[in-house]
Amino acid sequence: MKKRLVIVLLLVLSLSVLVSAQEVPVQGGTFRYGTTINPRGMFNPVLYTESYDAYIIDVVYDGLIEVDANLQPQPKVAKSWEISEDGMEITFYLHEGIKFHDGVELTAKDVAYTYMTILHPEYTGVRYGNFNMLEGAQEYKEGTADTVPGIEVIDDYTIRFKTIRPHAPLLVSFGYGILPSHLLADIPVGELETADFNLNPIGSGPFKFVEFLTDQHVTLEANEDYFFGRPNIDTLVFQKVSQDTIPIFLQQNRIDFIEIAPDQFLQVSEMDHIDLYVYEALSYSYIAFNMRQARFDDARVRQAITHGFDRELYVDLIREGFGIVANAPMPQASWAYTDEGINPYPYDPELAAQLLAEAGWKPGADGILEKDGEKLEFEFLVPEGSRLTEQMALLFQQNMEDLGIKVNLMFMEFSAAVDRVDAREFDTFTMSWSLAVDPDPYGIWHSTSLWNDPGFFNDESDRLIEQGRLETDIEKRKEIYAEWQRLINYELPTMFLNYGVSIGAINERVKGIDADPGPYGPLVGRQLLTTIWLED
Repeated sequence: MKKRLVIVLLLVLSLSVLVSAQEVPVQGGTFRYGTTINPRGMFNPVLYTESYDAYIIDVVYDGLIEVDANLQPQPKVAKSWEISEDGMEITFYLHEGIKFHDGVELTAKDVAYTYMTILHPEYTGVRYGNFNMLEGAQEYKEGTADTVPGIEVIDDYTIRFKTIRPHAPLLVSFGYGILPSHLLADIPVGELETADFNLNPIGSGPFKFVEFLTDQHVTLEANEDYFFGRPNIDTLVFQKVSQDTIPIFLQQNRIDFIEIAPDQFLQVSEMDHIDLYVYEALSYSYIAFNMRQARFDDARVRQAITHGFDRELYVDLIREGFGIVANAPMPQASWAYTDEGINPYPYDPELAAQLLAEAGWKPGADGILEKDGEKLEFEFLVPEGSRLTEQMALLFQQNMEDLGIKVNLMFMEFSAAVDRVDAREFDTFTMSWSLAVDPDPYGIWHSTSLWNDPGFFNDESDRLIEQGRLETDIEKRKEIYAEWQRLINYELPTMFLNYGVSIGAINERVKGIDADPGPYGPLVGRQLLTTIWLED
């Protein structure tokens, strides 16, 4: 039976924590945001690939739009916009007077530079697919044109984007932080990835970059001239904390906010000065198969491995119930989620053994399954830093051994693991995806996507993904994405482990938080870092 978790506010805040009409925000102090994974140091909004770099990017830069707690786009650098009746043109009207941290005004020229960089032939990032529908984008990318007619600077504070076809996620795609063209335009796009700028970013956001000390912290300071109002806190520190020491850091007031592990919930809940929030996130965890390898090219093998792994036990025991078993890449928090026609792949070792036998895998002399002289043995790449992930890997290894599959665990520092995945040097690996508000799966699952790590090349999947981008009627998009989820659920290019359920721990001295958090949590991602304040 499918597990359903009702997301509730576990601890009701006391009246002293609730913001009342009499409370007036105060300025000053240092807010410490805890994170268990060290940023890579790619603080560039069009080049980063890891969510831990995004922590810094989100507060150093501002985009044309931002997404609010209700997952709706709201004005930011753009004070307003107009979308044509056919949905193929969007015109942004920028605020006048927004300045980068070095005092230079942000204009439509910087917006154009940011998005032209993504489309450039020498661009080394992964976001071209988000904007390849702009008029002239393909020709520019291929080097057969010098301009992109689909990006038109009208004047210093007006810019228009035109597409060659309808594109449903168009508006919410424009949340990328705006880059300062006066600092970067002279650097060849192909060399941007190694530019010093990425470690010393300058944006127009609420906080200015100060320093990054690997495995220690990233320090930012309030932008005194921030267009939308100076943050209340003076200093923002993203503090590296090992998973095991989180309760100590919380108890000693050494961090103000962090997402804790399920097995830390009871201990932290006993701390009188810490409030806890549980919220379903727009994310999922998974185990990816390298489908470029012959051993994984039969769907029955992938289905057997999924049936052979006790994911319910993982969620209920290791995650202590803080999770929802996943069977497709659309979290329940997404409007596109469906469970109709979705195979739940319950733990069934007998069915798993049957599927493996049908696929031609038979026990060898040592008990390990074999086919055509090859053993069903593979490496499982596991990023370090999470005890839950490490325990999951051990359970997976044991479950596979019971089936006659030998799994060799390879634990590796997170960034090094990402490098291995990017180089396609893996058999299987486990990670998680944090998803955008629009459910468009193109960037991860389309056959042309650089983030298509499993190597899943399927014409019907591509067709449905492309159709979903073209359809602007949300009910029809739901139907398209439901059909796509059923296809992925059958093919299983990755085994879906669980939809994310996060536990946010926040010090009661922090005021101005969202006391009824949605998928972005009590800080609404990191938006409220601008407006929260600290009680003495």
